[in-house]
Amino acid sequence: MVAGSRSAIAFAGDLVRAGSFDELARRLYAGIDDLFGPVCVGFDLLDPDTREVRRTSARGVSDYFMARYDRFARRTDPVLNFAIDNRAVTYNLSMMSSAEWRSLVIYQEVFSLHRMTSLVYAPVVADDRVVATLNLGREDGADGFDAAHLEQARDLADLLGAVLGSQRRADTLARRADQYAAAIDLCDEAMVVTDLREGERHVNPSAAAILARRSPAEPSLDEEMALHHARAAGSVERSSALVKRSVTLEDSDALVTFLQAGKGGERLPEWLLQRLTPREAEVAALVARGYRDGEIARHLVLSTHTVKGYLREIYQKLEVRSRVELTRLAADKGR
Repeated sequence: MVAGSRSAIAFAGDLVRAGSFDELARRLYAGIDDLFGPVCVGFDLLDPDTREVRRTSARGVSDYFMARYDRFARRTDPVLNFAIDNRAVTYNLSMMSSAEWRSLVIYQEVFSLHRMTSLVYAPVVADDRVVATLNLGREDGADGFDAAHLEQARDLADLLGAVLGSQRRADTLARRADQYAAAIDLCDEAMVVTDLREGERHVNPSAAAILARRSPAEPSLDEEMALHHARAAGSVERSSALVKRSVTLEDSDALVTFLQAGKGGERLPEWLLQRLTPREAEVAALVARGYRDGEIARHLVLSTHTVKGYLREIYQKLEVRSRVELTRLAADKGR
């Protein structure tokens, strides 16, 4: 872009703030004339492996032109293919004369619809792969593209590549975060993840069920966490009845806390007890309090295999599929 140009700097700022491809395209079209003057422009998102178009958009050409180009010209366009193959801004009139361009079938079948005789393709590279193309065109009779325009197209393509790369990485991180949150929610172990930097907290269903059963008179989660850390530091002797363990993730501001329901706990609701044998009710109560299979086995002096057998029977009778669902059911006093 032109150094020191205020419009170019403002345009770049608008592009950087785009949160999606569609928004990036809108901002691109809104400001590109400040760089090149009146120009037809296209912005195509590509599959970097196959070159197939994932998203296509344009300004200044008809929908019929776009359909014809995609069907008859895209695969054979020598200017486009040279630009992608060489990762270089390519100007059709640097490759051939105007007469030669007009003699091509793709001009006669497609570009003649807008009498487009000057054409520039700028490959957009992100993470070392061509992920898009910036396409500029001018009609016959308009000024062509000079060396300064080609340099601006190169700079603009570089900026678009940086924005698309950032968008892709942000999308990947958001997707992974959603996947990790879903996995934590599926975990039978009661877990609380605290973001110490943002002041946010994620409580999975197992932990939520334990916290929901606690009396308002009991210490809060944060009070129990403080007690646990004080016990670990040796400043107090009493252990937390709620916090089983707490771990700060390495090189992170995240604190992962595992909860236990305590060894006392509340009695299971009567409607649930009526569906289970006394031994099954004991096992269900311990599951609801956060015990693992091995802990239940030791507590009831049973084998782990026997505990698993009781759990299968409990799940079948109560029509649940996991410890999380069983814990939620045990907390339901309203049936």
